[in-house]
Amino acid sequence: MGRNGPSGGAGWTELFFLDEVTALAAGHRPCFHCRREPATRFMNCAREASQSPLMKAPEADAILHAQRYAVTGTPVELSASQVAKLPDGAMIAIGERAHALRSGVLHEWGFAGYGAARTLESLPPVVQLLTPRLSISALEAGYAPVWHDSLAS
Repeated sequence: MGRNGPSGGAGWTELFFLDEVTALAAGHRPCFHCRREPATRFMNCAREASQSPLMKAPEADAILHAQRYAVTGTPVELSASQVAKLPDGAMIAIGERAHALRSGVLHEWGFAGYGAARTLESLPPVVQLLTPRLSISALEAGYAPVWHDSLAS
């Protein structure tokens, strides 16, 4: 693939995640080079949700970057009732463990796949949202991410 261009211009870095749900939680979007159709769907959903019909991928990238927990260092705290309103594909942290929401059930994330399921009723009073708000908006607008085989339907 490539890195940032020799002239210092934009480029891309090869990134590999467990699945698309994980990539979205890390603040990335589908790639227009290798996954054009999903990237187009994601951007259409993000534009619709943000009411920004002219938003381009670089603008979305800047928004996602600014919303990454790794960048801000400021957790977005949610109550259990707010978690219940999140779309499938959203990821939260319960303590030091990441969990992805699918069909009203939280699935513990791991490097090899998803593990133990947890009901929303078992949540502590406050958890942290990992998936950036722009990606949450795209998921709410109908973007359906690819899940790892451990949870594939």
